[in-house]
Order: sequence, then structure tokens, then C-alpha cells
Amino acid sequence: MEEKIPANIMHDEIGTKKPCSSCKWQIADPTNPLRGQCTVNRNAMGGVWKRWIGNVSDMTCGKHEEGKLSFREHV
Repeated sequence: MEEKIPANIMHDEIGTKKPCSSCKWQIADPTNPLRGQCTVNRNAMGGVWKRWIGNVSDMTCGKHEEGKLSFREHV
């Protein structure tokens, strides 16, 4: 039986078609392009809960969205 991973949990998926590198919620690390930060999650008050991404090309989650983040979505 395969374990179901919750949508907001990042996980390793080698060769994924939806890597964090193409997700609009990912902010690139300015010093290391292989890493980044995920900003998709919010706390109860609406504040951004950032999480480090160790490998943007092989990590994914159920909330992956293609495109660029608009200013209104970021605040």
C-alpha cells in the first residue's frame, strides 16, 4: 500500500514533472541556485511560513503552480 503524502508537504521525487524550480511559490537562493525557499504555506494570521528547499529540481508538493508570483499573492 502506497503512503499518501499531504498536499503541503514537500518531498523528494526524482525526475518529477513538477519541480520546485518551476513553481511560482519558490524563491531562488541568491547564493546557491540549487536551493530555494517555498512560500506557499501561511499561518493562521496569514503570515508567510517559509521553508528551505534543499534541491529545487527534485523536490515537489501537491500545491505546485506554474508561473510567476504576483505582488498581490505575495502579501
